[in-house]
Amino acid sequence: METKFQMKPTCQTGSPKNLSARTIPSPDIAPDYNLTAELRAYLIKQGADMVGFGSIERLDGTPELHRPQRYLPGTVSMVSMALRVNGAVCDLIARSTWKGVDPPSYNSFQMFTLAAINPKLDELAYLGAKFLENRGYKAYPFPANMPHTLKPSPGYPGGVADVSHKHIAVACGVGQIGWHNLLLTPQYGPRQKLNSIATNAPLAPDPMIDGKLCDPEKCGFLCARACPTQAIPRRIEAKTSIQIGQSTVEYGNMVGWRCRWGCSGMLKSVGGYRNIPMPAEEPSDDELMMHKAKIDPWQTRVTNLIGLVPYCGKCLSVCPEPRGVRVINRTSAPL
Repeated sequence: METKFQMKPTCQTGSPKNLSARTIPSPDIAPDYNLTAELRAYLIKQGADMVGFGSIERLDGTPELHRPQRYLPGTVSMVSMALRVNGAVCDLIARSTWKGVDPPSYNSFQMFTLAAINPKLDELAYLGAKFLENRGYKAYPFPANMPHTLKPSPGYPGGVADVSHKHIAVACGVGQIGWHNLLLTPQYGPRQKLNSIATNAPLAPDPMIDGKLCDPEKCGFLCARACPTQAIPRRIEAKTSIQIGQSTVEYGNMVGWRCRWGCSGMLKSVGGYRNIPMPAEEPSDDELMMHKAKIDPWQTRVTNLIGLVPYCGKCLSVCPEPRGVRVINRTSAPL
């Protein structure tokens, strides 16, 4: 039986409500459909591939540490923006993974799935917030991927970001969270990056996506099988959940420190310059820093020149869910 997905409309119309500039609207004020349509069209014109809107109440079931109200009291609406990453560089990582060989280079993957994408996402957030502030509202733009300053913890192995762009994207009807903890969309699967805006503007919320974009048992846990550090579980029982809107969102209970080992480039198979053996047990903070100190200095030179770059990307690349784009054949995975 074919699953039907409820997609958000590309434009909404209706009667706008007059609001006094600089005032924080009450949550029960009717959505301004004209403003919503204008903002969506503006962000698409500026280069966004996907734009969604959601009411702040949809995040009531998420951790308080990630709620936009911490930064903008009186937040009523959220804006989620996404840019599609380059598909060919993801296909290279996927082919190399299935063949069990290292790709000839990680340079394009690092540049065109994050390093070149983040500045554009930051610009979109700034321009979207400016668009709303020019119309008398408050709008708080978030950085797409600012290096985390808070100390990592078991619950947040990469450190705590200002907000969860994935939670906001789900609440804005852009996508769902897959087993690998990445956002999946019907258009591009996991192959996009995100940014968000919080605002007191009464934007019309898009419907959240119905159906199920990720079925790890159906695909045989491809993301977990491709993970070089065994960070993603291979058992459906090893899951966690969170409430977003009226939906219970379930995804794999990832072993965070193992994921960071790969994403930090501490193995050659993920784009690192040398193999740094993983310990059997989770290292302490001091031990982790000692391990990171073993990263090849020439590898750190890349980040000094370019800034934050991704390593690994295997779960993103092998995921069989990109819809609407050509996907390489993954039916004979040797992993």
